[in-house]
Amino acid sequence: MPDIGEGIAEAEIIRWLVGPGDQVVEDQPVAEIETDKALVEMPSPTTGQVAELCAPEGAMVQVGERLIVIADGAAPTPAEPAQASDGGAAATPAGSAHHTPLNANGSGAQKRPLATPATRRLARELGVSLEALVGTGPGGRISDNDVRAGVHGASQETSAPLSATAVATERSFPEAGSHQPVGLTEDQRIPVRGLRRRTAEAMVRALRDIPHTVAMHHADVGDLLALRKSLLPSAEVKGIGLTLTPFLVKATALALAQFPMANASFDDAAQEIIVRARRNVGFAVNTPDGLVIPVVKDADRKPLLAIAREVEALTAAARTRTVAIEQMQEGTFTISNHGPLGGNFGTPIIRAPEGGILGFGRATPQAVVRDGEIVARTLLPISYSADHRLVDGDVVIGFCQALITLLEAPVQLLVEEG
Repeated sequence: MPDIGEGIAEAEIIRWLVGPGDQVVEDQPVAEIETDKALVEMPSPTTGQVAELCAPEGAMVQVGERLIVIADGAAPTPAEPAQASDGGAAATPAGSAHHTPLNANGSGAQKRPLATPATRRLARELGVSLEALVGTGPGGRISDNDVRAGVHGASQETSAPLSATAVATERSFPEAGSHQPVGLTEDQRIPVRGLRRRTAEAMVRALRDIPHTVAMHHADVGDLLALRKSLLPSAEVKGIGLTLTPFLVKATALALAQFPMANASFDDAAQEIIVRARRNVGFAVNTPDGLVIPVVKDADRKPLLAIAREVEALTAAARTRTVAIEQMQEGTFTISNHGPLGGNFGTPIIRAPEGGILGFGRATPQAVVRDGEIVARTLLPISYSADHRLVDGDVVIGFCQALITLLEAPVQLLVEEG
């Protein structure tokens, strides 16, 4: 297992794409691994025959640990135990099998069809050859819909379909996080792997180690929704999809600038509070495998439409599991916009080592009192979870009020720094 960098010490083997005895060529993907919520296809560094898979699917592999053995085809000869070298390679004498570590450079051979691991799995289940499809996704990437559309035209020579019984059996097991009803006749066990396992571990640690305090408020966002509507034509001309999320990212970053302690983190080892100099706002993206959190860095310093373009690109990459590791790191605060799902208030869990998280619900018309009159206003539910080791009620309420002021007078979000 190579050192991928970014401080990553281990990765989980999600799926082997080859088996012992298979012939592989240089740059051919041989495994899907999960690192820090990013799926990576590991390419073969050489051409040869797979002699051994050194860990099962679902195993956590440490950097430097042997991952796979690829032989060069020559007859193996007795050799002394291999000595680990830099990057996890194993030195062997001439004529013996080459024990070669994989590296994270590249994403496979150039002629390999572009598709996410989940889409490749669907193609295998339906017996569709990806080579026979034309991708309609970004950069020619093959989507799940492309695979389904190609079911009837799949090449039988290059990809034999599973039997109807096999497909039915495979699909009778709902994936973790699936909301689709299934006709179960008995309890089923689903292995907790990949993103779902990492999320579970992080949530347990967060609730165990961080004393959460939660505040709930409403913001009158009628003017904000009107502003978004007025900006839509100019955004569309620039090819930008303008959702509500960029406004929430920008408002959060500006409120954090007013209340630095809300943008801090607690260092348990040193027993110190770290007040972050940058406002790097992560936002939750829902995927079939669980939540992915890409980060808009220095969000308080970026124009609104620049944030919108970045949010759109990061969201697309997160949903196809192609978001880069560095695009999910260095976050100082997180928001979760669960309003599109129909959510209202909640108690969001802080992502360590950050010191807070905001949850935004669905904006709905409600009856409120204004100047002694009952009127209809569009109210946005806001839930703020904070680390009580960092902040007390004055900062919690002050930060929320600053955020509400920005959302209710949204023209401030258009004012660029300087």
